[in-house]
Amino acid sequence: MLSAIIKFCVREPWLVVLLTIGVSIYGWFSYRAVPIDAIPNVGENQVIVLTPWPGRSPKDIEDQITYPLSVSLLAVPGAESVRGKSLFGYSFVQVTFKDNVDFYWARSRVSEQLGTAGSALPEGVIPQLGPDATGLGQIFYYVLVPPAEGMNLAELRSLQDFVVKYDLQAVDGVSEVASIGGYVRQYQIEVDPDRLRFHGVTLDSVAAAIRSSNLDVGAKTVESSGMEFIVRGKGFLGSDGGTAKAIADIEDAVIMQRDGVPVRIKDIGQVQLGPDFRRGALDYNGAEAVGGVVVMRYGENPRAVIDRVKQKIAQIEPSLDGVTIKGVYDRTGLIDETVATLTTALRDEILITAVVILLFLLHVRSSFIVAVTLPVAVLLSFIVMNLVGVGANIMSLAGIAIAIGTMVDMAIIVSENIYQHLAQWESSKAEGANRLSRADVIYNATGEVAPAVVTAVTTTIVSFLPVFFLTGRDYRLFAPLAMTKTFAIAAALVAAITIVPALCRLILRSANFGRTTRWMTALAGAGLLGATSVFVWGHNVVERWEIGLPLVTTVASMIGFWLGWMLATERVRGVDESFVARAVIGAYRPTLSLLLRHKLAFLTLPAMIVVLGLGGWFGLPTVLRPLERVAERLGMQPNELPLYVDAKHT
Repeated sequence: MLSAIIKFCVREPWLVVLLTIGVSIYGWFSYRAVPIDAIPNVGENQVIVLTPWPGRSPKDIEDQITYPLSVSLLAVPGAESVRGKSLFGYSFVQVTFKDNVDFYWARSRVSEQLGTAGSALPEGVIPQLGPDATGLGQIFYYVLVPPAEGMNLAELRSLQDFVVKYDLQAVDGVSEVASIGGYVRQYQIEVDPDRLRFHGVTLDSVAAAIRSSNLDVGAKTVESSGMEFIVRGKGFLGSDGGTAKAIADIEDAVIMQRDGVPVRIKDIGQVQLGPDFRRGALDYNGAEAVGGVVVMRYGENPRAVIDRVKQKIAQIEPSLDGVTIKGVYDRTGLIDETVATLTTALRDEILITAVVILLFLLHVRSSFIVAVTLPVAVLLSFIVMNLVGVGANIMSLAGIAIAIGTMVDMAIIVSENIYQHLAQWESSKAEGANRLSRADVIYNATGEVAPAVVTAVTTTIVSFLPVFFLTGRDYRLFAPLAMTKTFAIAAALVAAITIVPALCRLILRSANFGRTTRWMTALAGAGLLGATSVFVWGHNVVERWEIGLPLVTTVASMIGFWLGWMLATERVRGVDESFVARAVIGAYRPTLSLLLRHKLAFLTLPAMIVVLGLGGWFGLPTVLRPLERVAERLGMQPNELPLYVDAKHT
C-alpha cells in the first residue's frame, strides 16, 4: 500500500501538486472556520437555573426555592450533581451533566423539569434558565460615554437597557447582554403613615390598586354604518404620554371609595421617579459609568462574534444622540496573541530549516521543498480539527507548535535521501554506468526510508494515547494538545511521503542555464525581494531594529540576487562536498575518537545526571541514603563532612 502511494506520487507529480493546492485552500477555509479562543474551556457541562425573589433573605430563599428546586432537578436524566446557592433575593441552582451529554439537550431536560418543580414554589416566583453560554462566554465589555453636554447615569442606564442591549442581543452568536452600573429608573410611591391611618388604608390595598389600574380591558365590536369598531378600555398607566403622564395616572389611581368619595394614591402619599435599589456599581477610570457585558453563545467562534458585535456598534452609534460605546475588554487581543504563538513558531522553523538545508546542501530547491511541507501539514491539521470539532486555543495550537520540530524532520529525512540518491545517479549517469530513470531513483530513495519514518511517527502517536484516557477537567485541558500534535505529525507524514517525492521529481535537479539566464534570474530575485521589502515587510524591520529603509532594501536586494544566482547555477552534488558538512565531520571525528578512548570517564557525566534527576524527583537525601549507610559501615560519617549536608539539601 505504501509503495503504491509513493509510486503514484512519483509518476504523477503535477496531479499531486494540484491536489496539494486544493487541500491547502480547503485547509485555509477550515482555519477560518475553526473556533479560535484564547484558553480552553475546562468548565463543567452545566445548566444554571436562576430564580429571583426580591427582598427575601437567604434563609427564606434556601427553604422555599433552592431546596425544592434542587430536589426536583435531581431527577433530570444525565445529571451528575445538583448544587444550590442562596443569596439575598436570588437563588442559583447548578445542574452538572456528564461530558458526553449534549449541551442543548441538557437545557431542554432541565426546562421540562422546571415545569413540574414550579408548582412547589411560592406564588409569583418563576425560575428561569441562565444564558446558553459557558464560563468563557464573556468576550466583550463596554461602557457608554456620554456626550459633551452631559447625561446622567439614569438616562444612560435606560439607553443601555432599552436600546443598546436589544440591538446587541440581536447579533448572531450573542446569548445575552448584561447591563452594569447606573440607576434603573422606577416609579416610587412614598406613602405617609399618618394618611394611611387616617383613611384606613393598608399597604396591600395600595399595591392592589396600582396593579389593577394598570390594565387594559378588551370588549367586543360595535357595527355602525357598515363599519366595525373595536371597543376596548384603556387602562395602561402613561400609555398616552411620557413619564409625567404616567406619574399623573398613578396619582389618580383609586384605592377605595367612602360615601361616594374616592381615595386616590395622591391622598396617601407622593409619586415620584427614582432609582431602584442597587448593591453594586461600575467604576471606569475613577468615576461611575454605565456599560454592559456581551456573553457569547455556546459553541460559537469568539473572534467572529466580536467582529459582528463591533460592526453592530458602529451601526447604532450614530442614533444614540451623541453617546459613544467604548470597549474596555476585548478578547480579540488574547486570541491574536494565541494565534501568533503558532505563526511565529511556524515562521521561525521554516526560516531555520531553509537556512540549515541551504548551508549543508547549497541547494535552494531542497530548502524550498522542505519549507513547503510545513504550512501544508499545518493546514491539513486544521482540516482534521474542523471535521472532528476540536477548537483552537493556546493548548491545541501549542500542540501544533510543539510538533513542528518533528514535522520538519520527516520531510528532511525523505528529501535528503532523495537528494543523495539523485547526486549519485547524476554522477554515475555522466559516466554512463546507470540506466535507471529519474522517477525510479526517487521512488527507490523514498521507499528506502518511508517505513522507518512511518514507524517513528507511529511510536510518537502511541506515546500520547494515555492522555486520551484522562477524565474530567484534566481531559478537557490536555486532550486538545495531544489531538492536535497527533494530527500535525500524521499530516507531516502524509506530506513527507506524497508531496516531497512529487516536488523532488519536478524541481530537484541540477541547473543547466546559460550566462544570460543566470544574470536574468539573479536580477529578478534582487528586484522581487527588494520590492517586497519596500511594500510588504521592510517597514516592520525598520520599526523593530531602527534602521533606514534604504539599507533594508539594499540588503534584501543583495540576498535576492545571491538566491537567484544560486538557483540558476546550483547542481545536485553529494553532501560531503559542502564546506559546512566537511567542517562538521572534521569536528565530529576527533571528538568521537576522544570519547571512545576515555569511555569510563565520560560515562560519569550521564551517571551524575541520572543521580541528580532522581534527587530532583525523590530528594537528594533519599537518593544518597543507601550510599551513606555503606560509608557508615566502612567507618566514615558523610554527614560530618564540611558543606555535605548543605549540598544535599540545596
